[in-house]
Amino acid sequence: MATKQTNDERVEIALPRGGDREDPNLFVGVNGVGYLLPRGKKSRVPACVAEEIARSERARDAMDQARSALAQA
Repeated sequence: MATKQTNDERVEIALPRGGDREDPNLFVGVNGVGYLLPRGKKSRVPACVAEEIARSERARDAMDQARSALAQA
């Protein structure tokens, strides 16, 4: 099996621990590469993975706001 060394920058992220019914890990896929990150611990990931997690959180927040606005209408 061939391995390829890359010079990508890694950043440290900390995912909050989920609730009792939530998966203890977060799966993130970027460009066909999957990452299984433990919740409640720090992880060092490529910057593109951290950006994807942040994008996902923004999308979830926007969905929650839209849902609240529809419920109030």
